Amino acid sequence: MDQQKWSVVKANFIGTEDLTDGYYRLRETEEGYQLAYLIAGPCGDKIPHPEVTLQKVADQIEPIHLRDLEETPILNLTQATDAEKIEELTDQLLERFLMRKNLSL
Repeated sequence: MDQQKWSVVKANFIGTEDLTDGYYRLRETEEGYQLAYLIAGPCGDKIPHPEVTLQKVADQIEPIHLRDLEETPILNLTQATDAEKIEELTDQLLERFLMRKNLSL
């Protein structure tokens, strides 16, 4: 995962943000963070598309779990089995947020 992108996203994020293409959410957890792109569901709920759990390891942030309820079949990836795919999808999510907020590195 690109640590520079992460730093810019974290510095420019405020809770849940409604941007042009959907909602973005960043929550702090006990082990690190949870970053999600959410789309509106049929009943006003917000569906993760995807949601990434990020863990602090030394001075780095690493994605350890990814879940996407909009994919068919539902994506439920863990670092132990799908580390490369989680890294790729996390970088895509970070890049999408940067583009929507017109931020650059």
